[in-house]
Amino acid sequence: MRLLGIDFSGASDAGAKIWIATARRHDGPLTIDDCRPAMALPDGAKAPEVALAALRRYIIEEPETIAGCDFPFSLPLDLVGAKDWRRFALDFTRRYPTPLDFHDLCHQATGGLEVKRRTDKEDRTPFNSFNLRLYRQTWWGIGHLLAPLVARDEAWVWPQMPRQETKPLLVEVCAACSLIRLDHYPSYKGRTPKHRKARAGILDLLVARGWLAPPKRGLRSLLLDNTGGDALDAVIGAVAVNRADLSRRPDRIDRLEGRVFYELEP
Repeated sequence: MRLLGIDFSGASDAGAKIWIATARRHDGPLTIDDCRPAMALPDGAKAPEVALAALRRYIIEEPETIAGCDFPFSLPLDLVGAKDWRRFALDFTRRYPTPLDFHDLCHQATGGLEVKRRTDKEDRTPFNSFNLRLYRQTWWGIGHLLAPLVARDEAWVWPQMPRQETKPLLVEVCAACSLIRLDHYPSYKGRTPKHRKARAGILDLLVARGWLAPPKRGLRSLLLDNTGGDALDAVIGAVAVNRADLSRRPDRIDRLEGRVFYELEP
């Protein structure tokens, strides 16, 4: 089983900011085999359209894949506006032609309130799906990563869709939720020696817990030197995917709003 941790971005140079950590599931701590930005994938580039096309191809390259993606997969129940999540995803870019349309229309519908999904409240995500800091990620993620894969029946999304064991699976993860769950959420995104030390502390904690095999020297340097913390967040996502309990039976709210899988227990 191939495991992917994907730290996502909706920026104009998303290919430089989307990072993918690749690992293989086996007994014992997770070993990260590769970590790179989307622009370094075959035929990748900085432009989001090109980067996401490359990412979609990479996800479906192997059927036995679970990909944990760090962006909201849905909206609060009252905003979904469809009988099932698949229809919501396929209709997403028609309802919201641009990221700004998405941001503005959601705020209009809620009277300006930043309404959260149940999973956002229970699992303590930092922002809701259409927050000013996150709405571009949500728009690009649902509309240009998930929807094309679902439309072509190339992958499935849990817990929103029925199980399709022969195709790649995508689940929502959240690095911030994982670190909050660990009660270890330092300021680690930045260029100072203090930020780098904080990234090292997070990495060392994952190793000490027995969840992550010590990265090789070159990979460790890459994870610590990536000042945005995107590479490290991708690794956290891969570890969360490896530890996630995907057997939970979803109820109606989970099937429409989705669920964050962050399970790094103290």
